[in-house]
Amino acid sequence: MGLKLFSINHRDHDLGAVERLNPLIDDELETRLHSEPNVYGVLVLATCNRVEILVDTNDVDQTNRTVRQLIESCTAVGPSTPIKPTEYSENDVVEHLCALACGLKSMVVGEREITGQLRHALRRAHNRNTASGPICTAIDAALQTARIVERETGLSGIGRSIAAIGLDHAGQILGDYRNITVTLFGTGSYAGAAVTHLKERGCRRIYVHSASGRAQTFAEGRGLTAISNEDLPRALSETNLIISCRGFGAQTVTANHVRQKMAHRKNSGQLVVLDLAIVRDVDPRVADIPGVTLIDLETVRTLVPDLEPARTSRAHQIVEEAVDAYRHRQASRALDPVIIRMRNHMNELVAEELARVPQRALNHADVEKALNRLANRILHRPTAAAHAAGARGEYDEYIDALALLTGQAINNEKEETA
Repeated sequence: MGLKLFSINHRDHDLGAVERLNPLIDDELETRLHSEPNVYGVLVLATCNRVEILVDTNDVDQTNRTVRQLIESCTAVGPSTPIKPTEYSENDVVEHLCALACGLKSMVVGEREITGQLRHALRRAHNRNTASGPICTAIDAALQTARIVERETGLSGIGRSIAAIGLDHAGQILGDYRNITVTLFGTGSYAGAAVTHLKERGCRRIYVHSASGRAQTFAEGRGLTAISNEDLPRALSETNLIISCRGFGAQTVTANHVRQKMAHRKNSGQLVVLDLAIVRDVDPRVADIPGVTLIDLETVRTLVPDLEPARTSRAHQIVEEAVDAYRHRQASRALDPVIIRMRNHMNELVAEELARVPQRALNHADVEKALNRLANRILHRPTAAAHAAGARGEYDEYIDALALLTGQAINNEKEETA
């Protein structure tokens, strides 16, 4: 039994490949894979720039075939170019997860959202009963590593995220956020992160719209204004920045929406449309409308600044140390099945001797007799092995093994015969 991980991410593929896998995630991939023979656990992490499929399996070859078939089933959603995931096995899985949790493999290195997304993926697997022990152990090691990296380097605390970089770029175009009106489409976790970043930049006027009807609940306590379908045209006429992060596969912002907005706008200057969805919310043709700037995930990828080497160098070192510690822990548990069988055997011996104890009030002689019987049964095989070792000339080797087993220093001086 071992861990296998399949990664489709922004480094090895374009974001369109990640987008094409979205129907697969919606189809409860964990459950489908978990139903396969010899699969003991499945966890799927899906973000706007990666899909990670972690499998605990006893048949790696069959699991490889199944995952590839599921990925190929998404080809019809987009271009015909095949999606070939990067594969990790055994200890390489944990190294990848640790680096991932620390933000070292994110589109924006050091992003702070990834640990929350990883925790959410683990909760989802628990809720679907697909989180096996090895998967939980590996994810826990990754999250613990992320905490150490944050404590020692502050890597994930410097405000870098996809939303932050997109908003910074929008601010360069529009100016002071205190004078910007925003219309936000979506009420999920990414929308919440966008609101946090907007408020950090001084934005005061934020409309929120949700086709699912959750806008009012989302707006309450955040100081936002929820708008209905009827209010949307008026809100858009005042808007400088549209942010969409729904990702449901249907276009939230169409070219016609934007043309109408530009024709009836109450404010002058540029309109910026920020699309943060894994599956595009915004019609790409919006970018062709005069006076409109479209910022999507591909744009954000080109805007990511480099971090100073000292931060990332120490983070990589911490990941290496964490992986070494994980490997050591796993190696130390390799003989756990043997230990369990040994304990079970001893418990059986004790139970058998207890069954022979007289069913009456016991005296000292009864207890002594039972314990001596148990000791003789335990020592029978080691005694026979000692005689055999002596006959083979393996005296010292046997003494060393016996000392290791009992924890007692055994006198290995051979008695001299008179």
